[in-house]
Amino acid sequence: MAAPSANRGSSGSHPAVEVLLERNVAAPGAARRAMMGLCGEHGIDRAITQTLLLLVSEIVSNAVLHSTGPAEAGVKLSAAVGPRTIRIRVTDAGEGFRPAPRDPSRTEGGFGLFLLERGAERWGVESEGATTVWFELPREQ
Repeated sequence: MAAPSANRGSSGSHPAVEVLLERNVAAPGAARRAMMGLCGEHGIDRAITQTLLLLVSEIVSNAVLHSTGPAEAGVKLSAAVGPRTIRIRVTDAGEGFRPAPRDPSRTEGGFGLFLLERGAERWGVESEGATTVWFELPREQ
């Protein structure tokens, strides 16, 4: 569930949204709703919006399922819309991880970072006190 208020602000020409999510099964849906609003406000292309929603769902789900941080710490979703790109950051209180290629023999799960690799223009993982997975998409196709 999203925090009672999402912070919407502007840093120059880069409007931003920040949502604090409880670390539970409702978090991916709350994240999608926040990003749908952001994409609608900025007239983001439908295909880009669909990719963004899929990738946000995957990385928020990963933060909920795999974070080593305390459950009460929650998950922070932030987004910035620039002139050419949209940058999404999902941060949890965990210790981090090293991205590894997907095992093709695995039949369940393990698709989050695979989809991120395929769908994002750029992406990465930062682990400095907390874990942040970020990605960028173009504003237009």
